[in-house]
Amino acid sequence: MNNATVVIKYGGHAMDKPELCTAFATDLAQLSAQDMGFVVVHGGGPQISALLARLNIESRFENGLRVTDQATMEAVEMVLCGQVNKAVVASFAAQGARAAGISGRDGNLLRAVVKNPALGLVGEVEAVDPALISCLLEGGFVPVVAPVANGPDGQALNINADTAAGALAGALAADYFVLISDVPGVLDAEGRLITALTRAEIEKLRAEGVITGGMIPKVESCLHALDAGCQRALILDGRSPSSLRRYLLDDAPLGTVVMN
Repeated sequence: MNNATVVIKYGGHAMDKPELCTAFATDLAQLSAQDMGFVVVHGGGPQISALLARLNIESRFENGLRVTDQATMEAVEMVLCGQVNKAVVASFAAQGARAAGISGRDGNLLRAVVKNPALGLVGEVEAVDPALISCLLEGGFVPVVAPVANGPDGQALNINADTAAGALAGALAADYFVLISDVPGVLDAEGRLITALTRAEIEKLRAEGVITGGMIPKVESCLHALDAGCQRALILDGRSPSSLRRYLLDDAPLGTVVMN
């Protein structure tokens, strides 16, 4: 496990509930001390929705992705790159992890284009320049990335955090890509955990309407990360304390492993 690189999508209850946040940050600090490199990409959907409600801007979603007009984009960038990013960095630092907060716009880390105009300023990642991430990892820092990208004209674009994390995991050829979720993993039609899924099985479950909504970008980002060179992808339950440490160090059978 030494020198392993782990890219984590961090969100949901693991990020919002103080006791789970503290447990995650403690695990991160301890694992980082064992020569493992971590990159954390955070979400912030509830915080964005809360600010939009205060601004009387309606939240709309298509296939689990937020429809983003110019006013919404300004709120998204304020919340993700400001409020949420610095709160996550502070929570990690409080437990001894050397965290550094950046966005996908810093160092041209994430470059994206609008592929579906119906979603507005929602970007699809076209290129990743991991140079800044590599510098931070070599310096012993945990990069904490807000999922906002540069568009072709320098316009900020909103990137689904699952998608951004998968793109980073692929570009870094990470040993592990871990999506921390608010569910045990991918569930079958009867609500039972599926411990492992292949690409063909994912397509079948999507066609049957079993994988829907916010789970779609999760499984897609796992597949994209694997396609781009990441070694393993996992959807993990963030509501279980220390699930990350138990998976990485004890090889505990947790969540859904996604395979090509």
